[in-house]
Amino acid sequence: MTKLQQRGWLDSSAVQRAFDVLEQDGDVARAVGGTVRNSLLGEVVDDVDIACTALPDVVLARADAAGVKAIPTGVDHGTVTLVIESQPIEVTCLREDVETHGRHATVKFGRDWVKDAQRRDFTMNALYVDRHGELFDPLGGLDDCLNRHLRFIGDARARIREDYLRILRFFRFFATYGQGEINADGYAACVELKDGLSHLSKERITKEVLRTLGAPRVLDALELMEQGGILQLILGEGAESACLARLLELEGLPEAADEPVLRLGGVAGAAVSQHLRLSNAQKKRIEVAAEIAKALRVSGHQMQELKALLVAHGADAVVDGVLTAWMNGDLQDEAVLRELLAFAQDWEIPSFPLTGKMMIAGGIPAGPEMGAAMKLAQQIWASADYQCSAEELMAKVKAAVEDKAD
Repeated sequence: MTKLQQRGWLDSSAVQRAFDVLEQDGDVARAVGGTVRNSLLGEVVDDVDIACTALPDVVLARADAAGVKAIPTGVDHGTVTLVIESQPIEVTCLREDVETHGRHATVKFGRDWVKDAQRRDFTMNALYVDRHGELFDPLGGLDDCLNRHLRFIGDARARIREDYLRILRFFRFFATYGQGEINADGYAACVELKDGLSHLSKERITKEVLRTLGAPRVLDALELMEQGGILQLILGEGAESACLARLLELEGLPEAADEPVLRLGGVAGAAVSQHLRLSNAQKKRIEVAAEIAKALRVSGHQMQELKALLVAHGADAVVDGVLTAWMNGDLQDEAVLRELLAFAQDWEIPSFPLTGKMMIAGGIPAGPEMGAAMKLAQQIWASADYQCSAEELMAKVKAAVEDKAD
């Protein structure tokens, strides 16, 4: 019998308590989906999903009787979340599709485990485990899972038409769990039906894209998406997987190189915010990195410009900018890249020594004159390699102001 490589979650008191609540009066419960898949593969199990023959209102009633907190998170679609020992456990009644609409399906509840499995996306996600660890594999997905072979359940085109997000999930799962070549039929179906992605919200697309960009085989997935015209469709015509390839060729880079948002900016540029639904912080990070990359290129990657950027934006943003410059080809010498990164991470960024109070005490009045004097002081400070003390800087500013007045 195939055994779970990870089963601490299954033996936990919280999960066993959930089975106690659910398995009454002949009802059967089994863990399902990613919980089982990751357990078989030895991957981390982040959350626990359980399928059950009991109807949602029955689950709610049993939880109430047992003193277990239950949240009707999606009760109309058969989903209730049990909270046991502070752990959320999502419980869904067995379902089968009656009609699909490209995203949401009309479903009916039932007790047929095979029909419940048939409405899922990939064979590796249609695996179930009971409370004792016994595996139930109604569609023959075990070998696919253990071999890390991603395959749609039944007709790939039918599965995709049920929800076009499955196109992006196909590449994300391939990048995360896949080994060997991608499933040819599934890939062909994704390319053929890619225009269906236009029916999806930007939020859903963004979530899948960012998760893919953090996956182990992200480059393989992006190259296949690019070849099929999918990458350009969701990220814009300028998107290029080769940009990420340049980054992944190198080892020993800062942690920022592994972050999906940084990679997204390198692959698709600042204009990607027009195609996805990014947070303000994510958009700003990409835009600032692009600005810094451009400034470094214009300056010829001079150290003095790097210092100015560090003073203006901070070390994290400059590291992003240097990595972005490497991805987009503005920076091509690896030795220079390493030098810039090392300096950005190690240089102790100085603080501007003058304050408005100091200037007023030095005879500079508040208002427009103060603004002009402050700007001049910053220029003098930079030209002196950020070495001037407050007194020296004040003296130079006053001298410059007096010369101008004369």
